Amino acid sequence: MQKEQLSAYMDGEQVDALFTETLCNDKALCQSWAAYHMARAVIRKESAVVLGADFTAKMADLIEKEEIEKVAITQSQPTVEEVKNLPFMRKFKAFFAPVAQIAVAASVCLVAVLGVQSFNAKNDVNNVPETPILQTLPFNNSVQEVSYNAPNKDVATSDQMEQKNRRIGAMLQNYELQRRMHANSLNIGNNQK
Repeated sequence: MQKEQLSAYMDGEQVDALFTETLCNDKALCQSWAAYHMARAVIRKESAVVLGADFTAKMADLIEKEEIEKVAITQSQPTVEEVKNLPFMRKFKAFFAPVAQIAVAASVCLVAVLGVQSFNAKNDVNNVPETPILQTLPFNNSVQEVSYNAPNKDVATSDQMEQKNRRIGAMLQNYELQRRMHANSLNIGNNQK
């Protein structure tokens, strides 16, 4: 409870003479007061020296007293010459060189065979007369309904199509007339600019 009051007192919220007197007489509150001021100074970057003057001496003593473990090298890495002379590497090189040559020769042969086959396939396609792969029209060249249950009410009759065409024509004619009537007013505005 007193530390909360101390924090409020530092912020200038609960300043009273009774708490000031209690702060001056209580040693634990004085230490908390100093710690809070130190923390506030560090947070606000008001203090350049926080660690104290004896910090470097303490760190030097700790470094001198620290024990250093020395690790002995038990086995070193082999040199390039030693690796070349190992019996496994000799066997590996003796086996790998012919296999690599065979692999290169096989890949060249594969590319050659595939190239010749694709070239011949293109020539064969050009010689064959065009036959449709997918015929969309039936043999009698007439289009039929997909379903026998297709509703006839959704299919527009010729009279309905003619009425729609008349309405569309009337709308286009009306649009042209309005465009011509307002074209003069649009040209007058363009000439003033």
